[in-house]
Amino acid sequence: MDYEGQKLAEALFFFIILAFGAVGWVYGYIKQDFTYVFYSWSVGVVLSCILCVPDWPFYNRHPVKWLESVPDRRDKEKEKSS
Repeated sequence: MDYEGQKLAEALFFFIILAFGAVGWVYGYIKQDFTYVFYSWSVGVVLSCILCVPDWPFYNRHPVKWLESVPDRRDKEKEKSS
């Protein structure tokens, strides 16, 4: 998962839990039962874990470009001494 994918996963996790919690709170308030809030929030947590925990391909759209490796100075010193 690249850095942009991490940012997307965190945003998805946050908004899914927030949306399910808000809908559950409104429905629980109308029904006057807190268990609806908990059930709705639990569904949001499970859904967000399914979407955010595995490294899905859409999280790898911006791969990190690594720099070339720097040669080790000790290797050069060994070659000079040999």
